[in-house]
Amino acid sequence: MTAQNSRTRPYDSDDQGSDTEGLDKRASAAPPSKRAKATPSDLTVFTSLGLPIDEALTKSYTFFSPLPSSDPSDEYVLGVDEAGRGPVLGPMVYATCFCKESYYNELSSLGFADSKQLTEEQRDRLFARLQQPDVLEGNGWSIRCISPQDISQCMLRRNKYNLNALAHDATIELLRETLAKGINVRRVFIDTVGPPATYQKKLETLFPGIKITVAKKADSLYPIVSAASICAKVTRDAHLLNWRFAESKLQNKLSTVYGSGYPGDPNTIKWLRESLDCVFGYPGIIRFSWSTCVKILEDKAVHVIWADDEDAPANTKPTSRFFTQTQSAKGARNPGRPRSQFFGRRRPIDLGVTL
Repeated sequence: MTAQNSRTRPYDSDDQGSDTEGLDKRASAAPPSKRAKATPSDLTVFTSLGLPIDEALTKSYTFFSPLPSSDPSDEYVLGVDEAGRGPVLGPMVYATCFCKESYYNELSSLGFADSKQLTEEQRDRLFARLQQPDVLEGNGWSIRCISPQDISQCMLRRNKYNLNALAHDATIELLRETLAKGINVRRVFIDTVGPPATYQKKLETLFPGIKITVAKKADSLYPIVSAASICAKVTRDAHLLNWRFAESKLQNKLSTVYGSGYPGDPNTIKWLRESLDCVFGYPGIIRFSWSTCVKILEDKAVHVIWADDEDAPANTKPTSRFFTQTQSAKGARNPGRPRSQFFGRRRPIDLGVTL
């Protein structure tokens, strides 16, 4: 679990990336965490693909489906969308779906639509359909799953790296890796993050020769973006439904009924208040940069002040002296400073905390 720095400034809605449009509809929808825990068969589609759904998600990862069999003359259309941009907890997942131009009409006929307009069962069915051999002949997909810890670290570091920049970089990384795998992408459709014209110009500069369209509500306009939306949403939901806390002693102690995860959902706020440890804060599922989280920590948790180096008195010895050995004027190691006993420990340390 992570203690919150009380000096942290709550981010405003632009920094958070909280998508307020349609919030009521999403907040009232039954979240995946309200279902019964998945049985092993429910995870088969993920485990057979090699996705780490049943592992503690402490690091971001990228995954590509099996690639379609193709030759250099095949041209592809690709769509990009995300899931989990606005919630205060869980990963943010960016996804692509790409298919041969000759297969695009057939893909469009499968019934893909904006994932928020489909039921959970419909999304699961469409995602499973994408894994069928006949569909994989002309189609592929990829995801960039960004862990809550990485989101927090990016947004709370000294040189601010906001959610828009994180989203742009995830998209660019997926596009570059798709091209590097030999997929001849000729058209790209992307659901915008920020002003569409600015974002489109940025991508056109990075990917000359590819026709790029960045639009609002692209997941409702272009079936290839809708398919990417399905991949992103189903993957994120699976992670939350089967969430394994990195803080192992919390696994069977904390509720996994998170609500929708959006700050406007009373069920999410209830979970945040009930799951707070007044000293250690929250487990790693939480995005600590969200103002909702910061506010609860400031109101309910122990106040913590972290002394910055520049605030320390001039005669204060640096902490780094405990981790390094000094050298004499002749360059020899100084034998007078013993190595800390901390570094002599070889046994693993269990940092799990019981609330």
